[in-house]
Amino acid sequence: MLRRILGLGFIILVIGQANADPLTLGWRDLLPKQLSSESTLPYGEQVRGDLDEQDVRIPGYIVPLEYDDNRAVTRFLLVPYFGACIHEPPPPPNQTIYAEFDPGVEVKSIWYPYWIEGEVSVSQVNAALATASYSINVDKVESYEQ
Repeated sequence: MLRRILGLGFIILVIGQANADPLTLGWRDLLPKQLSSESTLPYGEQVRGDLDEQDVRIPGYIVPLEYDDNRAVTRFLLVPYFGACIHEPPPPPNQTIYAEFDPGVEVKSIWYPYWIEGEVSVSQVNAALATASYSINVDKVESYEQ
């Protein structure tokens, strides 16, 4: 009987974690909480290791990198402000997220922000337009509404 109760408790715990809301982040949340004097990396490349493998939700602007046959964006950079990487120099790597979304998203305009949800990884990716210190396997893309 005790095994059944413990087993049921474990199942409820796993289901509860699977249905947990993603952590909503702002761009400042990607910055290290404190400067590391021991790090040899410039501040713009230092990351928050505690975000690795976290389900997150973050708003930003999509900079398309790859499209599928239907012209849906499948690989992109998520950046904190419009024009980054295109009209202006790219943001620092710890303010740039490389994203993959195999179903693709129809980006009607690069002037509109989006909410991106998925599991973030602390891993540097060198793209043609910028270097990202974070990457995200996207589960959901929504228009940003305040």
